[in-house]
Amino acid sequence: MKLNMPQHNLLKKIFPAAGISPESIEITDIKPTKNTGVLVGFTQLPFTGANQKVVVYHAINENGEDDYRVISAACPHQGADISRDELKPDGNVYCSLHKRPICVFSKFNQAFAVEKRGEKFFIMATQK
Repeated sequence: MKLNMPQHNLLKKIFPAAGISPESIEITDIKPTKNTGVLVGFTQLPFTGANQKVVVYHAINENGEDDYRVISAACPHQGADISRDELKPDGNVYCSLHKRPICVFSKFNQAFAVEKRGEKFFIMATQK
């Protein structure tokens, strides 16, 4: 399936992905959302032990390269589905339930770096 990925999200600043993954993990069942640069899929996030819905965000970094990140689709505050919430220019997603910021590209993010290989997406193993 060919995904119609928008070319960018306009962010003020992009901080490196801070999530740690001991191995490369495929994200499956990727589907676009109505929001620019936002996809949903399913994977087992590192250290969770369970397959879950995730959100993949796309931006272009200052070097002009694609930067993909993934986080759980469940807000860490009360579990609301954030897959419908858009990425803001400050690098955060704001949960539609309580407006809590969830860092994706901003300073305190725990998002996992993602690599696109053809039409597939993988959480990148953290280099040691």
